[in-house]
Amino acid sequence: MWFPLLAMAVAVSLEPFRIGMTVLMINRPRPGLQLLTFLAGGFVMGIAVGLVVLFVLRPALGSAHFTLPRVQLGVGAVILANAGLVAAGVLGGRRDNEASGSPGPLRRALDPLATRARRLVHGRSLWTAGIAGLGIALPSIDYIAALALIVASGAAAATQFGALVAFNVVAFTLVEIPLLCYLIAPDRTRATLAVLYDWVRSRGRVGVSALLAVVGALLLAVGFAGL
Repeated sequence: MWFPLLAMAVAVSLEPFRIGMTVLMINRPRPGLQLLTFLAGGFVMGIAVGLVVLFVLRPALGSAHFTLPRVQLGVGAVILANAGLVAAGVLGGRRDNEASGSPGPLRRALDPLATRARRLVHGRSLWTAGIAGLGIALPSIDYIAALALIVASGAAAATQFGALVAFNVVAFTLVEIPLLCYLIAPDRTRATLAVLYDWVRSRGRVGVSALLAVVGALLLAVGFAGL
């Protein structure tokens, strides 16, 4: 359980949107508090959803059909599909074509709302950072697959809780490390994050898709072996 779970968490931590939000938070007023609030919001949502799935919905998932090999096969197939979508640029890719051409009527109508949203995003309110953290940790396909893997492992409740915490800690690595680095070298941290974000957007998806493909193939192999 641990290797595929942590590998999935690493892939989640490299999502361009997640890194982009970290870059945004570190460039707002009071960056340290912004990052800390953003991180706290993400942890609250991620742990809360995980606890509900693991310990409230767990009896419903404990049927005879919900076995570890079957879950490994299902999760492996989902991860391989995600790897293909990431490699193709469907997930985490740039949409440069949206910026071309003249704005249509709908875009012109939404411009005032977009302007207000930009003011809110670039403001100093910690509520915005907290809500962004909550939103970024909303259950995704990857997270639901990770929770299914934890449940199907049949490990003790304490071990499952530890796996849940470990997944979230790794998934938020690129928020935690910049937060610590910012306290030591603020300007250098900003510059490094900006370079990392540009690299992930341009070439990083190849590495992320390769990691997902390896994890997916491994889970399929282990699942078939366990049937």
